[in-house]
Amino acid sequence: MATLGYLFVVEDYVTKPGSPVYYLGISSLIRNLQEPDVAQGREYFRSVGDGNKTAQSPLSFNVPPATAGAVWGEMTRQLQNLALYSVSTKGNEPMVASNKHTVSPGLREAQYTSAKHDLVLLTTYDDSDGGTRSIRFEITHFD
Repeated sequence: MATLGYLFVVEDYVTKPGSPVYYLGISSLIRNLQEPDVAQGREYFRSVGDGNKTAQSPLSFNVPPATAGAVWGEMTRQLQNLALYSVSTKGNEPMVASNKHTVSPGLREAQYTSAKHDLVLLTTYDDSDGGTRSIRFEITHFD
C-alpha cells in the first residue's frame, strides 16, 4: 500500500529492478529490454508527467566508445522485435514533433512507434564523467 502511495506523491523517481516501484512504475516495454553485457551505470527512471509533459520511462546506461555501434545495433533489433518501427526524425509527423524536444540533443537519435502509437526514443550522448569517456545510451518510452 505504501508503494502505491509513493507512486501518487512523487512525480519523478529512480528505481532498481526487483522493487515494487520498478514493477508498478516502469513501463513493461522498458522492463523487457535486455541491457548489453558491457553496460555500466544502469538506471531506470520514471516521470509521471504533468501539464504538457508526457509520462515517460527511460532506461539509461554507459558503454565503452568502441562498443557503441554494436550496442546501437542490438538495441535497434530489440525494439524492432517488440513490434516497433522506425519513424522519421524530421518532425513532420504530429506525434514525433510533439515529443521531439523533450530530451537534450545527443550524438545519435532514432524514434520508433507501434500500431498502439507508443513512442520510443533511442539516443546516445557523449559522457566523460570522471575523465573516462563513455557513450551514454538512453531508451525512453513515452507512455
